Amino acid sequence: MQGRFMLYQLLKDAASRRRLKTVAMWLVVLPSLSACYLNINIGDSDDDDTDTTLPAYWTPTPGTSWHIQLQNLDQLSIDAAIPVYEVDLFDGAAGSNSVIDRLKQQNKKVICYFSAGTKEDWRDDASQLTDDALIPDGALQDRPGETWLNIGDQTALENIIQPVIIARLDLARDAGCDAVDPDNIDAYTNTDETHGLISYADQLSYNIWLAQEAHKRDLSIGLKNDLNQLDTLVTHFDFAVNEQCFAYNECSVYENTFLSDEKAVFNLEYYQDGSDGEISRYEFRNTACPYFRQTGITGLWKPDYTLDGQNMVACP
Repeated sequence: MQGRFMLYQLLKDAASRRRLKTVAMWLVVLPSLSACYLNINIGDSDDDDTDTTLPAYWTPTPGTSWHIQLQNLDQLSIDAAIPVYEVDLFDGAAGSNSVIDRLKQQNKKVICYFSAGTKEDWRDDASQLTDDALIPDGALQDRPGETWLNIGDQTALENIIQPVIIARLDLARDAGCDAVDPDNIDAYTNTDETHGLISYADQLSYNIWLAQEAHKRDLSIGLKNDLNQLDTLVTHFDFAVNEQCFAYNECSVYENTFLSDEKAVFNLEYYQDGSDGEISRYEFRNTACPYFRQTGITGLWKPDYTLDGQNMVACP
C-alpha cells in the first residue's frame, strides 16, 4: 500500500513539474503575443485621433525647373526637360483640347495663374466684381484695366469677392491644374493705391483663407511676394513665387522659411532699361544664378515685363 502511494506521489510530482514547465513557457510567450495584439489594435483603434494622412495636393521641392507663360499660349513650346509650367487660368483652360490638357498629357505639373487681389476688366467674370467690391480710386497705375479689390470691407468680401474667387478655384480644379498662383495678395503694402483701406490683418486673413480653399480642392498654392507675412504664411502655402527678390536683395528671407521647409521658390527677374529693381542678363547669369543654385531657388530672367514666353533665360 505504501509503495503504491509513493508511486502515485512520484507520478503526481512529475505531472506538476510538467505543468510548471508549461506555465513557464506560456509566461514567456504570452507577453510577446500580447504586445503583437496590442500593437495591431493600437494602430487600428478608432480612439487614435492622430491624422497621418498625407495631403493629396502636390508640393514642389527646391530646385524644381519651371517655365511661366501667361500670354500667347497658342505658341507655347513644351520642353521635355521642364516638369512645371505656369499658365493663365482662363486662357489655359479654354477650349476642348486646352493648353492645360496638353500639358497634363505630357505629364507636366501645371500652376494656374489668376489675380486674387484685383479686378481685371477683360475677364469673363469681371462683371461680378461690382463697384461695391472695389477700392475707390484704386486703379493700378502701371496696369491699365486693373483695380484693387477691397478685401478690407467684410460685406464686399463675403458677398462679392469670395464667391468669385471660389468659382475660380473650382475652375482650376476642374481644368486639371495642380496648383494656383493667386497674384496681388499684398494689397496692404500698396498704400498709394489702396489708400489704407486694407490692413495687415485683412491681408493675412484673406491669404490664409485662399490657402484653405485651394487645399479643399486638392490644389497646392503659391505665395506671391508678400514678404512681410512670410513667417506666418509659410505653414499655409506650398511654394513661393517671387518677382525681383535678387534685384532688391530680398531673397534671403526664403532661406529659413520655404527653402528650409523643402518648399520650392520660383523667382523671376526682369530687365528693361536698367531701372531700380532690374538686373542685366550678365548679372543674372554670373551673380544671381550661383546664389540660386546654392540655395535651391529656381530663377528665370526676362528682358521685358511681358510674360509671353519669349527670350526667357534660365540658370544654367
